[in-house]
Amino acid sequence: MLRRALLPLAAAAWLPLPALAARTRVGEVTQLDGSAVALFSGEPPRTLAPAAPIMIEDLLSTGPATRFACRLEGGQELRLGENASLRVDRAALRGARPGTAIRNFGGAVLMDLPPAETGARRGATTLTLPWAAIGVRGTRFFAGTLDGRNAVFVERGQVAVSAAGATAVLTEGEGVDVAEGGPPGPVTRWGAPRIARALALVT
Repeated sequence: MLRRALLPLAAAAWLPLPALAARTRVGEVTQLDGSAVALFSGEPPRTLAPAAPIMIEDLLSTGPATRFACRLEGGQELRLGENASLRVDRAALRGARPGTAIRNFGGAVLMDLPPAETGARRGATTLTLPWAAIGVRGTRFFAGTLDGRNAVFVERGQVAVSAAGATAVLTEGEGVDVAEGGPPGPVTRWGAPRIARALALVT
C-alpha cells in the first residue's frame, strides 16, 4: 500500500486547477517495477503503468521497493526510488518562459537531461527539494538521502546546488552533502562505492 501519510502533504501543496482533460500532457511512464500513482486535487488517484501519461501538476508517488522512470517532453528522463514523491510544476519547450520546474517532496531521484540541440532555446531546468534547490542544464545527476545524509552527485554535466544562502557548483564526478537547514558542504570527488550505492537507490 502506498503511504497514506503523503496525501495530506500533497493536498496542502495543490491549488485548484482544471480537470485532467484540460491539463497538458508532459510525458509518459517508461519503466515501473513496483507500484506508483499520480495524484491531483479533485481527481481519484491514477494507478501508473508503462506508457501511462504524465500530466502537468501530477504528484507522482512510488511505493516500497519500487523503481520508476518517466520521460518528459524534450527527452528529459526522471527516475525515482521507493517511497518517493515528485511533481512537475512547469514544462515548456517554447514560449516566453521555456524550461522545466520540478519539485521533489521526498525520496531519491535521478535526472538525465540531454544537451539542448544547437540553437534550441529549451531554457533552464530547476529541481526543488526540501533541503536544497538545484539548477541544471544538460546533465545527469542524483539527489537524495545517502548514508544518512542529503546528497547530490553529478555523473555528467554541471549543477548548482543552493541551500541556506550558499551555492556549490558541481561538475562531472563531484558530489556534495547538505545538512538539513544548512548550506552545501565541501565539494568532493566521489569514489566508485558511494556512486554505486547512490545509483542503486534509483535504478
